[in-house]
Amino acid sequence: MRRILFSPPWILRHALALFMIGLFARLGWWQWEKGQSSRGTLQNLFYGVEWPIFAAAVVFGWWQMVREELRPRPAKVTTPPAAPGTVTRSGVDGQPWEERHGQGRPTADGSRGNDFGDDEEDDEDLEAYNRYLASLYERDTPSGSGTR
Repeated sequence: MRRILFSPPWILRHALALFMIGLFARLGWWQWEKGQSSRGTLQNLFYGVEWPIFAAAVVFGWWQMVREELRPRPAKVTTPPAAPGTVTRSGVDGQPWEERHGQGRPTADGSRGNDFGDDEEDDEDLEAYNRYLASLYERDTPSGSGTR
């Protein structure tokens, strides 16, 4: 713990946090005193309350950083990579297709279909589109003829 919290980057963070807390406390005291003087306004009193809230926010942020450094969260579990030659489909949220939409219903031949209706025309269009994408991939890979 000492090795972590007294490393040079952390000493700088501690010093910065202490400086900001002291500065915000001093500004709060100054605004409060100004608000209670004959020339002070209600706005000065509000600022006198606001600056210590900023100091408390610095304390909270500093505490969160220290706590995260001493007890890091476990790494996010990722799915293992697919076998070579298999294509995994994931959506915009990065979640695998099967987790979002399920495996599909069993069909008469025992394979799993999807809930979207198997349409021969859509399959042909999809295959043509996949061939087009594969040709683009081949053209843009370093081993392809269209290297950049």
